[in-house]
Amino acid sequence: MKNITFLSGLALFAGLSVFTVRASGQITIDQTDMPSVGLTVITDSDGTSKPSPGLKSASAQYWDFSTLKKQQAKTVEFMAPSSTPYASTFSTANLADSTLGGNGYTFFDITSSNFSATGAEEIVVANSTPFLVEINLNPYFEQSALPATYGSIVPPSVASGMEQFAVTFSVIVTGERFYDSITYNDTVDAWGTMKMPNGQTYDVLRQKHNEVDYEDVYLAYFNVFQTTPYERIISKKYEYNWYAKGIGYILVEMDMDSTSSTIKDIIWDTTAPPPVTTAINEMRSSGRNINAYPNPCSSQISFSSADKTEQYLAVYDVAGRKIETTEMKNGLAMLNTASYSNGVYLYVLTDTSGNITGRGKFSVSK
Repeated sequence: MKNITFLSGLALFAGLSVFTVRASGQITIDQTDMPSVGLTVITDSDGTSKPSPGLKSASAQYWDFSTLKKQQAKTVEFMAPSSTPYASTFSTANLADSTLGGNGYTFFDITSSNFSATGAEEIVVANSTPFLVEINLNPYFEQSALPATYGSIVPPSVASGMEQFAVTFSVIVTGERFYDSITYNDTVDAWGTMKMPNGQTYDVLRQKHNEVDYEDVYLAYFNVFQTTPYERIISKKYEYNWYAKGIGYILVEMDMDSTSSTIKDIIWDTTAPPPVTTAINEMRSSGRNINAYPNPCSSQISFSSADKTEQYLAVYDVAGRKIETTEMKNGLAMLNTASYSNGVYLYVLTDTSGNITGRGKFSVSK
């Protein structure tokens, strides 16, 4: 995701086709395609591959990112702000994530019209001294305007936030205060299809993000801060983000250098579900054995796998939208389906690398 975070794929179901939910052409990304509470994503990054980001175009494009190399995996968990120690500070947020590595959280506000970052809180250590860093963004840092389709624009905006350094022990130290002003704009300037390392091909929208950061540095002497900055640091950031339906996260993020000419890093969602735009097929058993019972179910269903290693179970509706994700513990998992509508659901079991280890379907009948 963009600077604030931090400011920092699955094989096609096999079998006999029973119905198709392909909507070829341009797609629209809405609130249901954004992160939600309980979502766990495993991303990977590649700093050596240099696939072309493509051009701004009203015509369909094809991006082949299938040769990306896994170099550094990272797990991102999304949770309710109330489950964090900083809920009162970010009272307007309705989502938080763990991208700050367990030492802090980024907070978001997601509505039907936008996906925005509201701020972040993190404990950092400088010269063996822990500091609590708090960033409140005003206005919010908009990740994406919703609904998004080709040609959507986030107008040039300014998001600013004072980084407040609070000493966590009673010793007076010399420090600094940073005031950041972020000017940015986003344009959905391309669309088409993208082939991912998991072999799947997704219909995507590409969002281009341009950003200029102005950081003013104020010195502090005995916790009294200067009223004028002694230094201003200006930096530019460019990135491309590709979105797909039903992913719940950015499918691919490409970070560019300050001239927007050289790729620095590519980050992608290795746990992305099968594309919504692909035909969903009747399942046959595949991968390691997994059982679902009772099937049909009404208010509860259990899953068991012969493999006791760490695995993740994801449930999708017939349109390919992810409904729920849970961890298989010692080969077992149980889901509460009381809130599910009557109908057929698909489940996919994956290992920690995103490889399919089992799959099937179950039905809910009440």
